[in-house]
Amino acid sequence: MPAWKKARAVLRADTVARAVALCVDTRRGVLVVGPPGAGASRCAADIAAGLRAAGIPVSVWDDLDRAGAHRALPDGAVLVASARVGAALPPGYREVVSARTTRLPLRNLTRGQSEAAVSAAVGAPLSARLVEALWACSHGNLTALRAVYDDLATRGLTRRTCDRVELTVDPATAIAGVAVDPQLWIGASTGPGVVGPDGLDPVTDALTTVALARRIRIQDLERLHGCEVASDLVARALVAEAQHNGAQVLVVQPPVLAAALRAGADHRRRRDAYDAVLALPGIVPPDPTIVLWALSEAPATHAGRVDAPAALAAARAALDAHDYRTGVELSVAAQRAGLEMTPLQQAELALVAGSCLRLLDRVQEAAVMFERSLECLRAAAGPRGDDDEPGGPDFTSVLIDNVTARADLAHYRDRGPENSLPLIEAAHGLLTPGHPAHSVLDALTVVHLSYAGRYREAARAHAELGAPQTDAAPGHPAPLHPASLHPAPLRSAPLSAEWERRLEAIHALALDALGQSDAAIAVLRRLARQSRTVDHHAWASEEYLAALLYVVLHGFGVNALFAELAPFVAVEQDDSVRVDHGMRRVADAEIALAAGDLPSAVSAASDALDTIAVDGPEDFLPRAISLYALVAALSGQTATAQEQLRRLRAVHGYANSPVGPEIRGAEAGVLFCLGRSEEALGIVRSLVDDGLLGSAVRAALAGVLTADPESCRIVAELEVSGDVPVLVRDLAAANLADNPRRLIDAAQRARGHGLLMVAAAAADRARTLATPGSQHHTLAERMLATTEISGSLAGLTGLGGPARRVPPGVTLTRRESQVAELVGQGLTNAEIADELHLSKRTVEGHLNRIYTKTGTRLRG
Repeated sequence: MPAWKKARAVLRADTVARAVALCVDTRRGVLVVGPPGAGASRCAADIAAGLRAAGIPVSVWDDLDRAGAHRALPDGAVLVASARVGAALPPGYREVVSARTTRLPLRNLTRGQSEAAVSAAVGAPLSARLVEALWACSHGNLTALRAVYDDLATRGLTRRTCDRVELTVDPATAIAGVAVDPQLWIGASTGPGVVGPDGLDPVTDALTTVALARRIRIQDLERLHGCEVASDLVARALVAEAQHNGAQVLVVQPPVLAAALRAGADHRRRRDAYDAVLALPGIVPPDPTIVLWALSEAPATHAGRVDAPAALAAARAALDAHDYRTGVELSVAAQRAGLEMTPLQQAELALVAGSCLRLLDRVQEAAVMFERSLECLRAAAGPRGDDDEPGGPDFTSVLIDNVTARADLAHYRDRGPENSLPLIEAAHGLLTPGHPAHSVLDALTVVHLSYAGRYREAARAHAELGAPQTDAAPGHPAPLHPASLHPAPLRSAPLSAEWERRLEAIHALALDALGQSDAAIAVLRRLARQSRTVDHHAWASEEYLAALLYVVLHGFGVNALFAELAPFVAVEQDDSVRVDHGMRRVADAEIALAAGDLPSAVSAASDALDTIAVDGPEDFLPRAISLYALVAALSGQTATAQEQLRRLRAVHGYANSPVGPEIRGAEAGVLFCLGRSEEALGIVRSLVDDGLLGSAVRAALAGVLTADPESCRIVAELEVSGDVPVLVRDLAAANLADNPRRLIDAAQRARGHGLLMVAAAAADRARTLATPGSQHHTLAERMLATTEISGSLAGLTGLGGPARRVPPGVTLTRRESQVAELVGQGLTNAEIADELHLSKRTVEGHLNRIYTKTGTRLRG
């Protein structure tokens, strides 16, 4: 397995470059501060190295908060120092540092930076499972990254394959066994006193409480351990505040430190912490582990503190935190403890337990719990005169959640909406006519039509959400209380903000598939504006992020997507928004494919398939298979593409999913590459017949890039919006017209959108059609020479295969011969520039002269 290299690459290169430039201009130094393990010392060392390279004398004061005797600063030297954030500087240093430096605070690395740092350290790409395990333990803390990687490697849980470093077990199993020394981060206490309870210093003792309780607030920590210790932990960034169900709770950073503290706490320390937390007034929200302990270990002692509402809140918290086993155990423990619960509370607890069982893939048990929840709901349907009665907010909330869970389970079992839609329709009978929840059920119908990829029907149902109704909607069963019928015509009530945000994100996906990218991005922009007035957690949902990715990538290209990365980065440290690690690799593969980086697309798609096949989500396995088949076919890996195509078609209902149209489109692309054009065109036509014009454009892309006449004819007639769909339509029309000028224009637009494969294909087609030596031919040659594409494009563009040799009788200069030789070895222009110590533009000039002399391209 690859070892962590001692030679290091510069991390935070942009930060280092800006700091070096500032120090050179001002001759003023920098004090780098960050939480323990964030890499402040390393960043300071990189800045110092940059200054030395610029000829600036430097004095480095590392770990300044723990410095000993005062050191003198040499005359003319720029001071570069580092310290832990929140730590006081020793006397004698404060004045010098304040006068001679600018403070540079560091945050932990982002998920992408963490992956790049480890990959550079071990010299190989990382699998999705390994990235997930490292991130879950570190949240971007550099010391934690190395400690966890070393631990996994020492235990033999990593292995090197032909193209990446993989984790041999699932991330949860790997994380559970990670062992690190907490003193790596805690160090000596700066709080009052030397030794606290159990022989722990006050800081470690307080940090252990946060690790054990998990969901206490800063004021709770102050009550238990004092304001000074709590403030010290916050100042040193050993704890951070996070949102949970609207409450600001504390979490230990990095997470592997919390795990180590929990593992080091004995039974008595745990009991003391749990007792102390349960005794706190108004603890919000209840920690699932503590409530489970109280119900299981000491139900009599804590009978007055842990009641039915507390058990329910804890179960919901476990579900929200993806701690599904604890959620199930809470349901069992509450029943064994004999908690007094109303029928509605029983319905909600059974619903939460069923949802946890469903996510543990215990489908049969989940179905039983959902039915039990429904029975309790029916028992709660009598007139009670409070919030529990039908129509009351509590009853309605549980009813909607129950219907949603049962419909999702039916869809999962049947791979289609045929059985989920009747369940939603029947739920109308549990509500009085005119009740606002009818609108939510109608919205749920839109969701399930979208889940099946039936976006035209979903868009129609979405448009009818605000349509007038008379009595109950046609086909709705009779309500529970006929006496409460309203005979007057009714109009659907507006949706709640939460449901509207969810529905609008799904509607944007529908518009994208229908070829209305401009309308789709307008919907997402409206959601983004709304997000400024609500908590980040309320809108940065998986549905919103998926819609943003697809709409921007499909409608406006790779470069536009790079400008939209802020929401994706923002949720990386937010455990309340779950994006499965396999789905992240699917997104990586889609982006690499759009950019024309086929080797990266193959690697990401293969990793996504391996991950989703084991860890889920199973619903998206067909998408991973279809994507891998497509990038394999585009890369000329025919056998692999055929094998994955057979595997895809063996999955029952493989196109019944939110990405069903994209799966069908990928299938068409594979068929085009395999020479089965008629089958591919059949899929394209079926997408057009279904009104999925955006998906049809993507399905026909391989045919358009190879200038297949029928594919181009179909696409050229489609009414679509968005930069990318319109570009592909114009490229199809230019192919039909055999017009080099329009093809070059399409190539330039494609390159501007970051679609380099499309740009290369259009330029190659223009070069083929243009007269040698003409302006269009020269422009096409120049564009092909300056468009960087990684990997062969097989038969798609005619650019694949080995590089051609220089024809006999042609004389090249020494430098041109070197460039030609490196091209023959498969190097890109940038790599040739690095190898020969030239600028990239100079290399491009040599290539243009070679093309003029030889009358051919070395890369095609």
